[in-house]
Amino acid sequence: MAEITVSVNSRPFQVVCRDGEETQVSQLAEDLAARVAGIKKGNEKAGDSHLLVLAGLVLCNDVRDLKRELEAVRQEITEAGRSREALSVRVNEIEDVLSEALNAAAEKIEAILPQEPDPTSEATPEPLA
Repeated sequence: MAEITVSVNSRPFQVVCRDGEETQVSQLAEDLAARVAGIKKGNEKAGDSHLLVLAGLVLCNDVRDLKRELEAVRQEITEAGRSREALSVRVNEIEDVLSEALNAAAEKIEAILPQEPDPTSEATPEPLA
């Protein structure tokens, strides 16, 4: 385990973290310190505990908003998947209709064309002159 010192509201705090997580924990502490400093601007007389509670509330609110946004995105993805499935079914139906129409058109064209003699049938040879 690693131990680092972070500073929040100009006060040092010893924090224990897993080896290799020191940079991440330091960055999180910097983010918390910045949030506390922003809150302190409107509450200069607030003590450390009060500032940390307010920062915690702001962070909880951010997490709640992100969860709502995530759920909205998940719903949009689900709806898009349903739309995609419905579109795929419709495309398959159109392909079937087009295939049938092309086959019918080919049959009509073949019926109109003059019939060529069957090469397997015996043809009578024409006399040479």
